[in-house]
Amino acid sequence: MKKSIKIIITVLIPLVLLSCGFSAINQKNSNMIYLQNIKITGDRKIAYTIKNNILLISSEDSTNKYDADIKISKNKIVKIKNSAGKIIRYNLSMSVELQLKSLDDDTNIQRMFKRDADYEVADIHSETINNEQDAIKINIQHLSDDIISFITLYMNKK
Repeated sequence: MKKSIKIIITVLIPLVLLSCGFSAINQKNSNMIYLQNIKITGDRKIAYTIKNNILLISSEDSTNKYDADIKISKNKIVKIKNSAGKIIRYNLSMSVELQLKSLDDDTNIQRMFKRDADYEVADIHSETINNEQDAIKINIQHLSDDIISFITLYMNKK
């Protein structure tokens, strides 16, 4: 008797857990916009990552069809020097100018996004390069999130 109850419980629990109703988070916004052409000018590595992040919200089934023009600029400036004149910290500034052109009607949407990140100069040059790459990745992710949020809000408002 106890053995059959254990078997029933071991079969029932996985069945209950498997039917949890999982669905994709972005499913609600999946047909919001279709970006037919994306033209990007600027740093190729940054452009590639931003383009792929933005294309995650694009769907061919959408009725809102747009062409996107994205201009990326990156600027590295010295932020802090020590008393000997040696650079201690850099500031990495990245800006993205987004222009969406509707293919249905002649509306244009323009927006500028900007992010800054600081990184330390390490004793070993390769560590400084790694710090810079980390700052670039952080800026790219924040810029991509900002662009996606802007497009989502604009399309929901429309």
